[in-house]
Amino acid sequence: MKTNSYVPVVVSDYYPVVVRRLFDRIGREGFDKIALYGFGENMKWLYRILSERGMKASLCDWRKEFIGYDCGGSTVASIDALEDNPSVLGVVCVEEIHDQKAAMRYVLEKGWTKMPFIYDRAEPHKPYLQEQPYKGILERAKARAKSMISDEQLFDLIQYIKMVKDVPGDVVEFGSYMGGSGAVLVEAVKHYTGGKKKVLLFDTFAGIPKSKYGLDHHWNSSFANNSYKEVSKAVSDCPNVTVIQGNIMETHKKATGEISFGYLASDTLESGEALLNFMWPKLSPGGIVCVCDYGSYPNCVPLTMYTDKWLEGRKDALVFMPDKCGIFIMKRGR
Repeated sequence: MKTNSYVPVVVSDYYPVVVRRLFDRIGREGFDKIALYGFGENMKWLYRILSERGMKASLCDWRKEFIGYDCGGSTVASIDALEDNPSVLGVVCVEEIHDQKAAMRYVLEKGWTKMPFIYDRAEPHKPYLQEQPYKGILERAKARAKSMISDEQLFDLIQYIKMVKDVPGDVVEFGSYMGGSGAVLVEAVKHYTGGKKKVLLFDTFAGIPKSKYGLDHHWNSSFANNSYKEVSKAVSDCPNVTVIQGNIMETHKKATGEISFGYLASDTLESGEALLNFMWPKLSPGGIVCVCDYGSYPNCVPLTMYTDKWLEGRKDALVFMPDKCGIFIMKRGR
């Protein structure tokens, strides 16, 4: 007969990873005086653990909103109340990169050079998931629509918009599919320009049309599983955004203004040929064209081949290739 046996709870099993590492480091450093710096879960855990072991720690923060917060019976004070003392170990408790940088900057700008600080993080650095404004832009975009490309590629889009924020011209996307990458462009434009740039999102919303090139036979009718109304609704609150339905080999001519950023995400040699030659004369100096699927093998060998051919001898283009796939081409002249 089986019986349920009681398994005692081990409190240390609940310690966050960074708390474990910081506590071990505190023990190795051998300081008698400790200042926990930056209110949050790590500070609360560390103060509890240190107190349980009879170790004293003061609590401090550089952010005014946390001054006076209680933690384990003590109160968070301003770090300004402390002295630059080499006998006190400062433990940076915040873990988000932007908070860690802000905490360190505050101490640096105070001119402190003597007090030692330790800090740690649980995860490798991924700015698009951890740092503002990229994290917020990506989160707001994903709430609008989902994307089939990687977070790394979406992060690249945010950076492109940041780079061209002062370059005259509209932002255009050819091949919006379900609106995910377009939503990132919309949110990035909103953040970096206050929504002042026009954003034009093009797609057939009925699949990739049959190409005149046999090399592109693979793509016929692909990506028909999307919806014009769904994508339009996702950006309906943005007066600077227009979603354009129809064959982009024809509708691309509706992009009548200057272009500051062009996103070519339409996969085929035929679209690359038409759109690169259409966008480049309209691209402002300092503007960028990104060919999303450049190097996406084996499916986009024809598009990649054509892009290489198009770039041959072009002295007005500055080219950068990310690690995996995609290419961005900046127009010289600014």
